[in-house]
Amino acid sequence: MTVEAGASRQRRRRIRKSGLVVAAAAALFAAACTGTDAETDAADATDASSAVPLVVTTTSIWGDVVSNVGCEDSVSVTTLIPQGGDPHTFEPSLRDRETMDAADLVVVNGLGLEERLEDTLEAVAAEGVHVFEVAEHIDTIEFEFSGGHDDHGHDDHDEEDGHDDHDEDDAHEDDHDEEDGHDDHDEEDGHDDHDEEDGHDDHDEDDAHEDDHDEEDGHDDHDEEDGHEDDHDEGHDEDGHDDHEDDDHGHMDDDHADEDDHGHDHSGGDPHVWLDPQRVAGVLGELADELIHAGADADTVNRCLDSYREALEDADAEIAEILDAVPADRRILITNHDAFGYFADRYGFEIVGTVIPSLSTAAETNPALLEELAEIIEHEGVPAVFSETTHSDADIQALATAAGNINVVQLLTGSLAPEGEDGDTLIGMLRFNAQAIADALG
Repeated sequence: MTVEAGASRQRRRRIRKSGLVVAAAAALFAAACTGTDAETDAADATDASSAVPLVVTTTSIWGDVVSNVGCEDSVSVTTLIPQGGDPHTFEPSLRDRETMDAADLVVVNGLGLEERLEDTLEAVAAEGVHVFEVAEHIDTIEFEFSGGHDDHGHDDHDEEDGHDDHDEDDAHEDDHDEEDGHDDHDEEDGHDDHDEEDGHDDHDEDDAHEDDHDEEDGHDDHDEEDGHEDDHDEGHDEDGHDDHEDDDHGHMDDDHADEDDHGHDHSGGDPHVWLDPQRVAGVLGELADELIHAGADADTVNRCLDSYREALEDADAEIAEILDAVPADRRILITNHDAFGYFADRYGFEIVGTVIPSLSTAAETNPALLEELAEIIEHEGVPAVFSETTHSDADIQALATAAGNINVVQLLTGSLAPEGEDGDTLIGMLRFNAQAIADALG
């Protein structure tokens, strides 16, 4: 009796506990099915985000263009090369590869601009990711290396877009003579995990110009962090991505190997197409088609396309007006590397020399070339030379000193300015450069 009574109580306790467990489970199940309003909203936002195509761009410049054509959050844009990084020398990490593999569309400049990304881009495309090369759809300027001069074929692009008042028919179209030199400036590439020691260690320079112009360990001596001039200086040159071990990238030897006679093959199209707003405006239609094909809303993209195209055309007119301050006989440029061919072609300037006579910053100058440029500056009465935010200004500063302490003016080329500063969009970049050039030469 006592045993049975005890057993009966134990059974009742077990039943009550089981009932509580079942009730608790039922309550949790009901809550999971019902959910809170916040949870429902979060789930809806996640679903909406996943419906927007992911577009990966190589540079901040094309990231801005894609964001404008795919405005109103119709696309999600990720940029590989960090702000201030040099697209000529940037090397991708494994994470960058994963980002591209996950993309619905990858937008690249092309024409060798992202020279150390090319192998990865080919591999990504082989895996089925669509890669859109912008420059393939633009009327480009051919660049031909002819021993001592870098010749942009400007005859074919003579001020076709309405700036006849800037045509320089008196020899400012044909002669973008670039003095000869080396093609190996040490350049940081944009990733901490790739150690670049003193430039290109695996590119032995047999011509004895390494020591004079070695860009040492990320150009830390040119870091500037305060103010617009400083922020556009080498301080955000590579955004802290100083380390690239060239030994890990065997393809670089073929692309950048130097020879004693400077016999590099630099023939081909100039990749710096974004420095002409009319050329950018002309490719927006193809870009819009790519975004729509990737899954962006067609109505939104077409509306954004029309608005951005108009903005670029307005910017083009504004830039021409800014540059009206520069008289014809002072429309002469000496730049860090050969990046301003499209600008010169559009607005009637002549490039009489570059410190690095190459379309790539992954190149090098030499003392003889700097001496020759100093003579040109004196002969032409050039009041200023132009450096870049994405590359060391050591050599061009030396040139300016040798030429009589003329001004060195910094321009934006391969990267936008930091967010919130002048030049943090493509249109802002173009305006900033035009104003800086007008102020220096006007």
